[in-house]
Amino acid sequence: MAEHPHSGIPHSGLDTRGLPGKQAFTLWQEHLSRHYDLRAQKEYPQAFDVRANFWQLGNVLLSDFQVPSQDWSRSRACIGRDGMDLFMVQLYRKGWNGPRDSGTMARAGDILIFDMAQPSDRRGGDNDTLTLFLPRSLLGPHLKAPDEHNLQLLSSRDPLAALLRDHLVGLHARLPEMSLDQAQAVFPATVQLTAAALNGRVREEQASGVRMAMSERIGSYINAHILAPDLNPETIAARFGMTRRNLGYLFESQGGVAAYIRQKRLSMIRAALSDPAHKGQSIEAIAEAHGFNHYRSFALAFQRQFGVTPREVRARGVERQALSSTPGDKLAEWARWIRSMT
Repeated sequence: MAEHPHSGIPHSGLDTRGLPGKQAFTLWQEHLSRHYDLRAQKEYPQAFDVRANFWQLGNVLLSDFQVPSQDWSRSRACIGRDGMDLFMVQLYRKGWNGPRDSGTMARAGDILIFDMAQPSDRRGGDNDTLTLFLPRSLLGPHLKAPDEHNLQLLSSRDPLAALLRDHLVGLHARLPEMSLDQAQAVFPATVQLTAAALNGRVREEQASGVRMAMSERIGSYINAHILAPDLNPETIAARFGMTRRNLGYLFESQGGVAAYIRQKRLSMIRAALSDPAHKGQSIEAIAEAHGFNHYRSFALAFQRQFGVTPREVRARGVERQALSSTPGDKLAEWARWIRSMT
């Protein structure tokens, strides 16, 4: 296990080579157990050599993995347990990845997208990957139908996917020479290229810096005033001197401004339900504090967005607190980075 600064970019890794197979797999399992249910394809592998390196670039993570064959799933229980709301963009340099039953396989050169807010059940074979972790708040505004990209396969033959692949490979190769400021300066282009590949074409919004800047400016305003009782499409449009129609166009990929506000508030409620600091506050009170005055409609909206009920999230938060209070947390820094990306 290695943790050290890397040319000014926070870097952390894990290397199980040299450990007995069962011990190595158990260590790997401990680092990912909050996010995945892992199963080795052999009950007691003689060797389970994992090499994982992570670079923390602000609120974005870039990693390279070399992992033996394994089965892994991300269930509704995992999603409710960790509350992660991000995309995992995985480029396969070697090996393969596919569903456990049947379906489309990702092979060397392909890119596979995982929406961490949705379930998956996969099997991988001796993978060597580059993996980009992007918060939904960063990538989602640039996607059309942002909730419909889970398990989207970008073929190595697709020109936009090839551009994204070359970009990620080049960025990864140059990290040792880059400062953190330089790496962060590159990431707007990385996000744009990822969105273009996922959307299948370069959207007009991505060709218009003015429109993009306006969207980000309004999004920042909404985030800063998310609990204001009078935050709605009418007041926002008036604040920025535009029509409701034009405002709605900027947030079309989120289903409109009202939907964007609702999603943000629901995400805040989920975080509060998982936070021990709010354990003495009722779910109804938390919902009302975030603008939901009718519990039944709130609970339905919450379950539609996250696939679990508010009470289930609170119960798992209590369970997670009990687990985290046990002594001897020996997780590598990268595992804690992932856990912080909620």
